[in-house]
Amino acid sequence: MKKQLLFAMLLATGAMSAQMTHLIPWFMGVPSTETIIEVNSGDIVTWTWDDNLPHTVTTDAGGAESFASDMLTGDDQEFSHTFTVEGSTSYACEVHPMMTGTITTVGSTAAIGDVTVADFDFYPNPATDNVTVSGKEIINRVQLFDVTGRQLLDNTATTNSVKIYLNGFSSGTYFLKVYSGAKTKNITVVKK
Repeated sequence: MKKQLLFAMLLATGAMSAQMTHLIPWFMGVPSTETIIEVNSGDIVTWTWDDNLPHTVTTDAGGAESFASDMLTGDDQEFSHTFTVEGSTSYACEVHPMMTGTITTVGSTAAIGDVTVADFDFYPNPATDNVTVSGKEIINRVQLFDVTGRQLLDNTATTNSVKIYLNGFSSGTYFLKVYSGAKTKNITVVKK
């Protein structure tokens, strides 16, 4: 429950400030689609241990930034780093070198207080099979997260109406992040 509340609070504060927190699950077999991301300068990346094995998060030599976690063991262990230097930073687990990723830091797109919220309608909510997001502006990207912060969907778009199919997901609460240019909107979706 604490994790769910924390993630909901992180989503809510993301809409009010330029700083974002990106969550990366850290476990044996983690796919590169979850460990290779782009962040804005000032964003925080939090790695969360999702197995009971010992792991580290340690940068490779020559990256834009340098950091190293302690060796941590057990579910729900976390390590966070705030990225401030533009460029790419590759990292790996010292215990399991096949666990790798890259964080690419780009300049911040907005100063604190400059973030604007996109105006979109969404329906139905609660939903059974799908949710439609529509508005006057073009939707560029849609991301779907579960209550633990795990990214379930990351799609690009070039229309002002997007349908997100929820058929393969269990009943529960999900968080939808919709991008339109530099504007974003966070939507809480309940699937019946």
